[in-house]
Amino acid sequence: MALCRRNAGVVAMNGLLYVVGGDDGSCNLSSVEVYNPKTDTWSMLPSCMGIGRSYAGVAIIDKPI
Repeated sequence: MALCRRNAGVVAMNGLLYVVGGDDGSCNLSSVEVYNPKTDTWSMLPSCMGIGRSYAGVAIIDKPI
């Protein structure tokens, strides 16, 4: 993980682990990171959160394309 965080929202989807928001002990984070256990790597994703959130809730909406 690139950023040390606590109180983040976490969800597993399609074999990946997504970590959203949280705080680093001094401020709320607006970043999203994803962990791929097959490659044992973390990646930072683009975030659409304008304001950092701690105790973020995460939901998956399966919407057919």
